[in-house]
Amino acid sequence: MASTDKDNILYEYPLQERMRTYLRLEHGFEQLKASQLCFEEQAEPFFNALFAVTELLERFDIRTELSKDLDLDKQRLQKWEAHPDVDREALRNTIQEIEQCLNQLQDIPKYLRQLKDDALLASIRQRFSQPGMSGLFELPQLQLWLSQSAEDKAKQCEEWRKTLAFVELAITLKLTLLREQSVFVPMQLQNGFLQESSDQLLAMLRIKVPRSANIYPVISGHRQRFTVRFMPLPGESNETSLQDIEFEIARCSP
Repeated sequence: MASTDKDNILYEYPLQERMRTYLRLEHGFEQLKASQLCFEEQAEPFFNALFAVTELLERFDIRTELSKDLDLDKQRLQKWEAHPDVDREALRNTIQEIEQCLNQLQDIPKYLRQLKDDALLASIRQRFSQPGMSGLFELPQLQLWLSQSAEDKAKQCEEWRKTLAFVELAITLKLTLLREQSVFVPMQLQNGFLQESSDQLLAMLRIKVPRSANIYPVISGHRQRFTVRFMPLPGESNETSLQDIEFEIARCSP
């Protein structure tokens, strides 16, 4: 995920379509968790995130590709078991988590059906999918449900979220392993533009840009070729800083 630390902003860009779906799902699950924390103040973000995640999973059948990706990761990890310096306990725990996910991924349609058949969710989903703001006057059944105790609402929200927790774990494992396999390499550009081809298949780019540079990367490409152009914020002129750019890039292979 794109993130910020004290000195750098980390940008990520998928170079394969399935990685784009994985990143979208990761973001959706993060929103789902975050919205639970402020559910009492505002309930709509939780339902927006829940419906967005289920819609993504309904639109894209990730079972086969994600299973293949995790199985390859499992095989790579098993080769490390004989290494003398490896943390075998942590390695075996990760392998067990992968096996757990592999056993459950084929059941995604069953769990999506559980959410789809939920009476309350089914009664409000269409309204949440419509553009523009909505109000409780359009969803009296939700207003009634929200009048329950905070404890009852929290319990139900957690049950809804946990229905797809195994998918979240699978996505997290895949993306974590993908990120950890890559190494950041420092680079310097004179004109703010990078074009590169690769004999190795790439899944994702990760780019660290100093916060002080006040620029962001515009990335395009596919798994064997990509371009990066650095730009200032819209409406701001930053031509001087575009002449000499230092950043770090990690090329992630599947």
